[in-house]
Amino acid sequence: MRIGVVELFVDDQDKARTFYTEILGSEVRIDAAYGDTARWLTVVSPDDPHGTQLLLARTHDAAAALQASRRESGT
Repeated sequence: MRIGVVELFVDDQDKARTFYTEILGSEVRIDAAYGDTARWLTVVSPDDPHGTQLLLARTHDAAAALQASRRESGT
């Protein structure tokens, strides 16, 4: 089994792109708008450009509620 994409929720996709590429050294694999407000942004390790992609997804209400619940429970 191989994991293709792992989703990470971020508040700001542009800031996340800068952090993952300029600070951590990742490479952008896909940066494409879809719909009026959505954007598919993935980064990969330069050592494995066809490996697991990190999807830098903008946080939405359900994700924010899940994160808040996890913080409260300590998990």
